[in-house]
Amino acid sequence: MVPEKKAKPLRIVGKTIDKDVDIFTGLQSIDGLKTNKIERILTQAGLYTYKMKDTRKDKKKGAKPETTKRCFEKVYPKVGEMSWKEKARLIDLLEMPRAILRNIHTSPKKLRLVADAIRGKTCDEALAMLKYMEKGGAPTIKKLLESAIHNAEENHKLNGGDLFIAKITIDGAATMKRFMARARGRAARIRCRTSHAKIVLRETNEAVYRELRPKAAVENKPAKKAKVKKATKATKAIEAPKTQGGKE
Repeated sequence: MVPEKKAKPLRIVGKTIDKDVDIFTGLQSIDGLKTNKIERILTQAGLYTYKMKDTRKDKKKGAKPETTKRCFEKVYPKVGEMSWKEKARLIDLLEMPRAILRNIHTSPKKLRLVADAIRGKTCDEALAMLKYMEKGGAPTIKKLLESAIHNAEENHKLNGGDLFIAKITIDGAATMKRFMARARGRAARIRCRTSHAKIVLRETNEAVYRELRPKAAVENKPAKKAKVKKATKATKAIEAPKTQGGKE
């Protein structure tokens, strides 16, 4: 028989949700998440089931069937009952911590060149790349990344050194139309494009493992004794060489 894997708690947005807690109650512990937003995220992830519930207006024994109403309520699974695919789908939909910058006066094509270079990098590595990058949109993305790190540290008590850029999206915004005079009394159209940028940060795998690792087991673990190598015959011969004839 294949042994069953032990259910582990879920680490998300700086909070550790125990395996015996249902996911709806666990998400309520995250700062900035309202009830209606939690319901919308769990509905998009498909992490719910319907349970039929009978309610009676008249609680007497001889209640008529007409006074009995059937209604359905949503039941959310516990963290220990969720599969890794369900957890990954939930983490992907929960875009926190993040920073959004709207109506940037740079075209999406130029900003995407910068975004593709830092996607998946750690925050420290991305800041170092943006500092020396010779692109027009690099200073704007650098300010946005610094804002996202500040939001993570202030709102969710996360360490900026343990974060990486999980998502960075550049979307097109309004296009301002201008005209430039050309020959023979004609006019040429100029399109001044603008963009929206969004950065989502998450903890690295090393940080998550460090938080979920049982600290008591690590602290109570006895220290390993240093192994003493036994001298072999070859080493003994090297340490005490003999002269010819067996005498020194």
